[in-house]
Amino acid sequence: MKILHTSDWHLGKKILSKDRLEEQKVVMKEIVSIANNEAVDMVIVAGDLFDNYSPSSQAQHLLYSTLHDLSNNGTRPVVCIAGNHDSPERVESPEALADVQAIYLLGTPQSKVATFTTTGNISVTVGEEGFMELRLPNVQYPVRVIYTPFANHERLKKFLGVEDQDVQLRNELEGRWRLLAEKYCDSNGVNLLVTHLFVTKGADDTTAEPDDENSINVGGASAVYVENFPQEVQYVALGHLHRCFKVGSNKVWYSGSPLEYSFAESEQDKYVLISDIEPGCEAITRKVELTSGCKLVNKEFDSVDEACRWLIDNPDVWVYLTVKTDAYLTANEIAMINRSHSKIVTLRPEVSAAGEESVDQHKISDLIHDTDALFADYFKRQKSGLEPNDDIMNLFHEILAK
Repeated sequence: MKILHTSDWHLGKKILSKDRLEEQKVVMKEIVSIANNEAVDMVIVAGDLFDNYSPSSQAQHLLYSTLHDLSNNGTRPVVCIAGNHDSPERVESPEALADVQAIYLLGTPQSKVATFTTTGNISVTVGEEGFMELRLPNVQYPVRVIYTPFANHERLKKFLGVEDQDVQLRNELEGRWRLLAEKYCDSNGVNLLVTHLFVTKGADDTTAEPDDENSINVGGASAVYVENFPQEVQYVALGHLHRCFKVGSNKVWYSGSPLEYSFAESEQDKYVLISDIEPGCEAITRKVELTSGCKLVNKEFDSVDEACRWLIDNPDVWVYLTVKTDAYLTANEIAMINRSHSKIVTLRPEVSAAGEESVDQHKISDLIHDTDALFADYFKRQKSGLEPNDDIMNLFHEILAK
């Protein structure tokens, strides 16, 4: 059977104030198209469906319409878990409607799927906390899924029945997963595990969570190790890190995010994973590249004219732009740069030391007795040369008066 693994959609995420919902709509359609073209039997979405606990109505609509399309009108199961950016309650709220379409929305490690057969003849034959067994009409063997959505320290301790405040929960998770695997995961079916955690090769692995991602710290266990996963499991579908890679084993994979969501991911290729799995056999996993969405690039130029020429020639990227200059950018120069491109995320003038000294020497004596001018000069330095408008100046006067 074929499984498509994806994660970290972060629907509704912006880059500073710039909306990216249209890009997300396109890449969601691309993922659905890949699922159909590859004729996958099952889809796993390993957490961070939304970017925050209170997603917009547009982000919610995009999620549910995409899951519906992935389920192929209820004929393909879709297993979704909550990540650290998701509200578990919100993820599970449409559960009653979703189950009928073979879309299984799992918000917490305690989530339990009821045994049920859909109109598409997909059955949940076993359901308990953290585990489900599926029967698919076009697959001759059961599919077992051990799942652990992201949970904070207290929720995870409650799920595992842990009272010790200092316990490393990775060991408790290993014990829980092992019990489920020994109980249900024999070689007569396909055995999967899906979770949204920080996973490394082992205690000696120095891999760190990227600064741009919300850190996960599971009760003092800063990471789960590959060795903690049960031997019976043939494929581990991970969410949380945004780069697509395998973790020390052919069976343990992060699919990564479908779009570049920060400049730490600048010009990073994005993928979904397709895994071919048969009972008792090692999974064969391959990357399928996603081509939708705009790249994030860091660019540096020695002049405004040079920057504008490049910006006009490259309209379909998000840009962190640095312009080297001997003096602060004027309002006209900033306007010219902004007219050249609609996706400038940050504009940073890099003023030379000589330019800084020249500005200071000529201005400081004139500004020292003029409070408004002194504030305006400070504002321009902080805002890449932008002049404060009347509202800003009026607010400044109010603060001075107080």
